[in-house]
Amino acid sequence: MINYRNDARRQLRRGEAEMESGDAERLKYAALELRMAMESLTYDRALAYKEEFPPAEYETWQPRKVMAVLLDIDPTADKDSSLAFGIEPSYGEKPDVMHSLGTEKVLSMSTLKKHYDALGSYLHVLAMSRRRAGIAINYDKMRTRCEDIAGYLREVLASPVWNSTFGTFATIDCQKCGKPVRKRLPQGVDCTKATCFECGASYVVRDVGENQAHFEPDQVELHCANNGCETAIYPWRSEIAPGVGWTCDVCGGENIVQLGISHTPKGPAAAVASPAEAHE
Repeated sequence: MINYRNDARRQLRRGEAEMESGDAERLKYAALELRMAMESLTYDRALAYKEEFPPAEYETWQPRKVMAVLLDIDPTADKDSSLAFGIEPSYGEKPDVMHSLGTEKVLSMSTLKKHYDALGSYLHVLAMSRRRAGIAINYDKMRTRCEDIAGYLREVLASPVWNSTFGTFATIDCQKCGKPVRKRLPQGVDCTKATCFECGASYVVRDVGENQAHFEPDQVELHCANNGCETAIYPWRSEIAPGVGWTCDVCGGENIVQLGISHTPKGPAAAVASPAEAHE
């Protein structure tokens, strides 16, 4: 497994060295290293949720998008937290004494929004319009921003505990492919959605109480577009896409999903319905 946290430490040290050089021209290299440290910490956070993270998103190297997916999985993913333990006097009763393991400071979405793109702006040549207007790079402002984010990253990396995640989970074997589907149940929410990473089948998950959850297949009722038939099928929502179709078991006609559903009656002399005649 890639150790993104160690990568972030090295990137931060290199960024600090560039700032300490005293050369204003080298601040852009500091900005690059600090930006990469923010990326590394975001991907490090994603590793803590790897079993809940869609692979397509996990491979997307865009920190704000990755963090947005994390917050969809767990609204507390970018929040600082403290970890402590104690011995319960009896089951379910709060311990009299708690022993702290430390507080974790997390790179938050608000910090990413505030600094990530701003640091990136220092990595480009000034636009011609700005040069013609006599606007020069403000190195004092650039140094202040670099120092601010470097200080924040030092606090994040100094956390004695990190990537500790807790939650209530529901699990089911996918009804379509048989692979396990695992979903975190958000606190205070009775209904959420889950997706099988293997085949894409989706479910509506409901908290039914007593530590039980109900997975309802997210299927859609579609009718044969033949006006004289209208036999229904129930495909998974993830299976519905333009160009996908099915053969009606009753009338034998072909149905193709478009903006609506067109129908071709069975037989060699079949007439094709016009778009105006096709209906959803």
